[in-house]
Amino acid sequence: MGEVLLKVENLKMVFQNKKSSFAAVEGLSFTVEQGKTLGIVGESGSGKTMASLSVLRLLPNQGRVAEGEITFKGKNLLKLSEKEMQELRGNEMSMIFQDPVMSLDQIYTVGDQIIEAILTHEKMPKADAKKRALSLLGDVGIPHPERVYRSYPFELSGGMCQRVMIAIALSCNPKLLFADEPTTALDVTVQAQIMELLKKIQKEYNMGIVLITHDLGVVADVADDIVVMYAGKSMEIAPKDTIFNSPCHPYTHGLIRSIPQLDTKAERLYSIQGTVPDIRNFPPGCRFCTRCPFVLPVCKEKEPPFVKLNEKHFVRCHRAEEIAKGGLIDE
Repeated sequence: MGEVLLKVENLKMVFQNKKSSFAAVEGLSFTVEQGKTLGIVGESGSGKTMASLSVLRLLPNQGRVAEGEITFKGKNLLKLSEKEMQELRGNEMSMIFQDPVMSLDQIYTVGDQIIEAILTHEKMPKADAKKRALSLLGDVGIPHPERVYRSYPFELSGGMCQRVMIAIALSCNPKLLFADEPTTALDVTVQAQIMELLKKIQKEYNMGIVLITHDLGVVADVADDIVVMYAGKSMEIAPKDTIFNSPCHPYTHGLIRSIPQLDTKAERLYSIQGTVPDIRNFPPGCRFCTRCPFVLPVCKEKEPPFVKLNEKHFVRCHRAEEIAKGGLIDE
């Protein structure tokens, strides 16, 4: 077992106004080890991005962490001042955001933006910062780094902008990298290149990665452990192989069954019926009960426990042990 970089315990994140509050994330716990990748998967609205923004303390207006503890290398992040958090963000912890083109400032050159990231956290001559910037552009697989260094983001493709974003995220040699849907806006070929790049730089930098995505194919390729989220809660946590070979939550099973298979001749692709419930109106009991094919009366009345099936496998379901024994999930 490697060094634990990040430990999140019983996280509850809410949006609050003068009249009411709504929990976007609730009861979430996970750890990230050095050199390992944790995949957080789920549909849009599952709370996976809000979980990462809670760790980085970059929540939008009216968002706040209401409960829980977030520890990075032994430091409780929720007790740090804003200045102390600024020293961590972009330095020991970095993030790659969803839309690389929109995340870059279009009126500054690529070089200016990388240098700004470097000089924000380290004191050095600008000439040395430029050398590091050019080296980073080379590290992320950009041909002709000098030309891209002088370019503006609007002159680059989406894939090239994503490589620039990764270079900025790596500028201060972070220990932990959050990658929020890093391949969403890219074509399939470029997606594969970006994921290979992330695996390569993880090995070189020996950093932990939190990969946030709705694409199970992506986490199957790069993740070591997976958190499956639904309606703000973790439904299942387990090593990658367990999730794909022995899922014990009906939602996880539905997600995996939804992946198109080339060797099947089904007339219609499988899909999970219904939609994720509104944050302002979660159903009583299990939040997946309105869509679950194995629902029982108790599921609509009582919050399911987070069942520990073994040391690394946890499932939030009333029927977890029954499913784990086999049979039910194949009905």
